[in-house]
Amino acid sequence: MSEKSFCPTCEDYRETRLESRVESYVVRGQTFVLPAEVEVCAVCGQSISNEERDQEILDRVNQLYRQREGLLNPEQIKAIRERYALSQKSFATLLGMSEATVNRYERGKVQDGPHDVLIRACEKPAFIRERLRQKGHLLSKWQVSKAEKALASRDAGADDSSSVVDVSEWGSWLFQPREANLLTGLRRFDYRRYAEAVLFLCRELDEIVRTKLNKLLFYADFLNYKVSSVSLTGSAYRRIQYGPVPTAYGELLDQMEEEDLIRVEQKEFDNGYSGLVIAVGPKADKLKRSFTNSERAVLNCVVAEFRLATAGLISERSHQETAYQDTADRQLISYETAPNLSLSLA
Repeated sequence: MSEKSFCPTCEDYRETRLESRVESYVVRGQTFVLPAEVEVCAVCGQSISNEERDQEILDRVNQLYRQREGLLNPEQIKAIRERYALSQKSFATLLGMSEATVNRYERGKVQDGPHDVLIRACEKPAFIRERLRQKGHLLSKWQVSKAEKALASRDAGADDSSSVVDVSEWGSWLFQPREANLLTGLRRFDYRRYAEAVLFLCRELDEIVRTKLNKLLFYADFLNYKVSSVSLTGSAYRRIQYGPVPTAYGELLDQMEEEDLIRVEQKEFDNGYSGLVIAVGPKADKLKRSFTNSERAVLNCVVAEFRLATAGLISERSHQETAYQDTADRQLISYETAPNLSLSLA
């Protein structure tokens, strides 16, 4: 039996058929008429919404609007940003926009005219240099260095089409403590292991809100120290209002996003809030999975404990940990508190 769709006119599930129609669509006061395949009820002829097909039509109409107004398309916007090895967050900061705005433009939302002019100006390296001079202090040192390196490559005529960094270069991290001590769980920070832990969690939980991801990493590192006397990644954690977070977590996620190890997107939730979600990226398999059976058991324990927990619930849980309560605001958390962690291996 063929699949049926709900017809709002018949108020019942009906067989449907595709019908070629000429439809009118309005974008910002402008009307566009184009042929479209419409799904209709086989009984009454009522058109029935199909999310995938509707999105395809919307994309076509938006592209026609961009062509009429001479606006950049999403692929061009992304290419301009990546030309300077900038993350969406850094690009938005330089242009005085929000990260969510840049994310929406690259996913297909039609940009405002003034924003289009501003983004188009970034095609000139001199404009980016001036923005870095004016607002570079708002970016991480690592991101500024990446952008300046990309600019230098363009000056030298080098091929800068790829911004992927060999992860072997990142055995230590500029914003993490360089030595192995009780603030790093007696392990020198290892970017490769950190990235591998992020990907493990993303594979198990699909999309993870950034706030929740930070807490999952905290529990994984401190639980591993609790059972093995060494942290999982060597990351230091800082006490902030919403719970423990890895030091320089923003720069670390920027790095992983630049390497296409993860995808970072702004997402709207049913409760009216929005936030950044992290998912596995197209080049995640470039990292060899090297955790031991014991380390995987720690990660699996964290996943099992918090799989259904919201970001808010896991933040509240972290606030009850000795690690959080015994540390002053904005200070680094000592792994000496790990034996008191509420989570244990079964």
